[in-house]
Amino acid sequence: MTRTLRLITICSLLAACAGLLSAAPEAEAYRIRRGIPNSRYFLQNDTVGNQYLFFIGHSVLAGTGLKNSGLRYSACMTKALKRHFPNASPRETRHMYPGGSWFAQYRCSRGQPVFGEVICSGHLAILDFAAEDRSADLEQVKTSLEGLIRQITLYRATHSTILVYTLTPEMLADYRAGRTPAYIEVCERIADHYGIPSLNLAQVAARAILSGTISAEAFSADGIHPTDAGARLWAEAINAFVDALMADGPVPEKPQRVTLPAPLFPGTDDRGQIIAYEHPEVRTTGSWQPGRESPIKPFRHVLVSREPGTRLTLRFQGSEIGLIDVAAPDGADLEYAVDGGAFRTLAAPKNTDKPVLRALPLARGLTRDAEHEVVIRTASDGTARIGGLLVNGSVKNPHAGMSTLERIDAIYAAMDPINYTPPANRFAHIPKTMAKLRGGGELRMVLLGDSIMGNTSGSSFELLLMRNAPACKIIKIASLRSSTGCTYYQHENRVQQYVLRHNPDLLMIGGISNGGDAEAVRSVIRQVRASKPDTEVLLLTPVFGAMRDEHIRTFTREIDTTTPNFRHRLSKVAEEERCAFFDMTGPWWEYIQKSGKTYGWFMGDAVHANARGCQIIGRLLERWFKE
Repeated sequence: MTRTLRLITICSLLAACAGLLSAAPEAEAYRIRRGIPNSRYFLQNDTVGNQYLFFIGHSVLAGTGLKNSGLRYSACMTKALKRHFPNASPRETRHMYPGGSWFAQYRCSRGQPVFGEVICSGHLAILDFAAEDRSADLEQVKTSLEGLIRQITLYRATHSTILVYTLTPEMLADYRAGRTPAYIEVCERIADHYGIPSLNLAQVAARAILSGTISAEAFSADGIHPTDAGARLWAEAINAFVDALMADGPVPEKPQRVTLPAPLFPGTDDRGQIIAYEHPEVRTTGSWQPGRESPIKPFRHVLVSREPGTRLTLRFQGSEIGLIDVAAPDGADLEYAVDGGAFRTLAAPKNTDKPVLRALPLARGLTRDAEHEVVIRTASDGTARIGGLLVNGSVKNPHAGMSTLERIDAIYAAMDPINYTPPANRFAHIPKTMAKLRGGGELRMVLLGDSIMGNTSGSSFELLLMRNAPACKIIKIASLRSSTGCTYYQHENRVQQYVLRHNPDLLMIGGISNGGDAEAVRSVIRQVRASKPDTEVLLLTPVFGAMRDEHIRTFTREIDTTTPNFRHRLSKVAEEERCAFFDMTGPWWEYIQKSGKTYGWFMGDAVHANARGCQIIGRLLERWFKE
């Protein structure tokens, strides 16, 4: 064969290979497997509170590199789902923090009392760690990604999950060499094991680049973040993928609980959790200051030390221990030791000009069912800001075996006592309620409102009342609808559904979702009394909520009667409709302000109370009802 002929033959073969890659059907870029039937159910039924799509990954989700942010692939996928379910309101939430799939398995666990994001609120998890995991050991990726997928299902058994692979320079090099990237092979094994759909956007991009449809530079300036032109290629693939997902059989009549198979990889542990630094099993020595404001989100508060030699110790059972903290220019070096070993240094980063979140593994591959101990200490001048510890395993529950009353008493015992004196004439409009508290009998209380009234119910205040009035049996009924107040309850005979069918002796109306509409509260009161005139009513002003809410943003200890505000309007409704009235806002916010702790110390998420916050509510109600 002549040299010229050989060159022609080689070129022809290369062209044929490129042609095969570019001409391959688009379906090769995705696999449907078991689909997302539960998400399709939730989208079709537009269930309140279930419409969040939680995208977890890296800066590609933020639209970095795009001129048109609407082209980010998370937005494209949300739009594609909306196209199939025009009556639904899917909302994308994007969670982009360092640590890749390793840290994500902790971020998606239940109960995050310090780390203030609620990732798994919704029905569909879209996972993309191609860029964040590119420097991670592949064996570690196997167990952390599998652990994450299991954590999501353990959080809520009706969640759906999708794996997405975006392009990295290493993946493009693999595709140029005619091989599937090892990272994608691992992910596909996991997707096969759990029946999870996958979308290979890396292959879509590589196909376009290798076929000459677009140059690598035109697709992405840095090899990771697509340009607008690159994002449009992905948008086409996303639409085809979503169309295929929607064609995967009929929408189920109800969501089905997902049953997890045995782990694919022997080292997988699905017990990851963020342990708050204030957990009773976390022991501190030295001048640590809890409940301090964090300079960054999503920490709601941090543990601070400015003194070298302060210590933090935790005993746990599990396979892995890590740390999350705030690394800042003024940060202190830390040292740590596991199971009595030599101390190792965690140097404060010197290359940051602003506070950043840091997630660090301290020890992996520990004996799963053995007890271990980690000690962390400050090792230099500067400020240490610790958010929590990462444990893939378990930590002793200090409230195990306690009754509810014992548990809430233990929580309250670690707090400053409530100092509140209620007004003397507060019982004038609830004589029957007070008669039962004094003399005994059954007292039926209906709590009407939103999730903040759920916090009120969660405080177990009725147990405190019954301890003070042991002859009285309180039946507490929490009649709640998230993000809903009397503006909703006043219409379409909802008073019957939410109030009257429970036959209350005392109706308590509160929460933060009344929208400042005191007249809607009045409407509900009158509807209740029209059918059951002997029902007594107690109106509560708002507690907790976001910092932008009126009762927090424009707080005054006493009700401001000189300007329009909901507290004042509600007090007037109480007076005119002859209802009991408890201005909870004043003593609640005053307690938080005097605590010396940041607001987040009492928060379970961006809006709701944690166990401490619930005890503020519960103990105030105890004081109000106690003679």
